[in-house]
Amino acid sequence: MSYYKPQNSLDKGTLLALLEKFRQGECTPEEEALLSAWLDALERDSDVPKLSATEMQQIKENMQQQIWPDPAIRPRRIGLRIARVAAIVVPLIIGGYFTQQYLTRPSRQLSHTSIDWKTVKNTGRQLQQIVLPDNTVAVLGPYSTIHYPAQFPANARPVKLTEGKAFFDVVKDTRPFSVEDNSGVRTTVLGTSFTVEASNALHISRVAVATGKVQVERQGTKTATLGPSQRLTFSEQAVKQDSVAANDLLAWTKGEIILRNATLQDLLLTIKNQYGITATTALDVHQGNYTLHIPATMTLQEVLDIIEKISYRPKIHFSMQHDQLLVN
Repeated sequence: MSYYKPQNSLDKGTLLALLEKFRQGECTPEEEALLSAWLDALERDSDVPKLSATEMQQIKENMQQQIWPDPAIRPRRIGLRIARVAAIVVPLIIGGYFTQQYLTRPSRQLSHTSIDWKTVKNTGRQLQQIVLPDNTVAVLGPYSTIHYPAQFPANARPVKLTEGKAFFDVVKDTRPFSVEDNSGVRTTVLGTSFTVEASNALHISRVAVATGKVQVERQGTKTATLGPSQRLTFSEQAVKQDSVAANDLLAWTKGEIILRNATLQDLLLTIKNQYGITATTALDVHQGNYTLHIPATMTLQEVLDIIEKISYRPKIHFSMQHDQLLVN
């Protein structure tokens, strides 16, 4: 059922219904446009439906219970436009609600229609350095792709990593700097350095911190704060936090591949990021204990030969079939 009306009028009942649909993520583009027009009208103090104190309290209770079940993880940032609306209508209720929706829905925050985006694809094995609009330096790994605005907005610095691996040395700024991947894992900082990895084929997302602190979140999981040498890995099976030495964390940016006590999953992710090859296996990817320290200039076959020789529990063998790497 659609609540969209072609005219600009919006009665109170329709407004409440649209707010509920928006909360559930079921609004059509037309209905979202209608809500946006309502917000515009509020800022102009036009003749728009006002909410009673009872209705405001009801919205507050419903939204706080369903959007912010844990008060400790409520968002602290309120967009300027929504803040102005909140000051007119429902202080810190509707404003915070719409802000949360924009922060947690990548399609809204990273809309290619509202921002002039640039795309950088690294199609080879050489590292690629990019200076972002705020002078943040990004090192893009082999076979990796990122998107970023030609100019960052006034209240945010959004970047999207759709595949591969990237290191960010972030310039300090009052605007939060965030990196989001296709799985919805978002890393937010004000000024620090960290690495993000994302493999769509392996269904793995990983964040590791070199300096400072970052916040990492994904819908359905509790927001985590990571410090130096801490790492967080999201996979289909679990979320795992561990630590990694700073030198090991940054080795790939210096032309080296370093793994210590790595699982088969770590190994497959490294192969994917370094050589652009996705490996499939029926083995338990959480097993294994692999240690490697080799130059990144080695060929894939040379690396596979070494891994076969050092592997145990399980002993593994690689084979290539139709450009697909099999591990058994």
